[in-house]
Amino acid sequence: MAGFILMSTISTTKAFVPISFRQSHSQSRTVARTISMKAEKKTNTKKKTAKKKKSITKSKVKAGPSQSENEKVTTVRKAEFVAKVAEKTGMSKIDSEAALSAVLETITEEVSSGKRISMLGFGTFKLTHRAARLGRNPKTGEEIQIKASKSPSFTAGKAFKEKCNS
Repeated sequence: MAGFILMSTISTTKAFVPISFRQSHSQSRTVARTISMKAEKKTNTKKKTAKKKKSITKSKVKAGPSQSENEKVTTVRKAEFVAKVAEKTGMSKIDSEAALSAVLETITEEVSSGKRISMLGFGTFKLTHRAARLGRNPKTGEEIQIKASKSPSFTAGKAFKEKCNS
């Protein structure tokens, strides 16, 4: 019986089925699996979209008052910033970039060594310390130990805050 195989999955009674049927049967099972996988992906996608919408609304609620939607925040890149500094000081762009690099490097070195830099009317750069604490892995719920760390921070001065709110 070289051209026949024993099939028990088609009906409750065992039957001998031709090999050509075996191929079409396995293809139909593959198609059925593919269809069920696509349907499962759609439901998973819907669930993920619903979770994202919930997290977005939660973050909006947590964020508190923010800029209105029609006010768009623009980012000033370093090259644009250097050009404005050069324009205001009358220096060349190369000199302005060198001055800016020196200022940023000095602030980085001093703050990372633990010093506080205070510029009257502008603000204060300092190093903040975060203590070690217990946290949770959001995926598994397992408690994890978060190491102590240091982070640079900036606190705006009174004149800077007033300028931003005017």
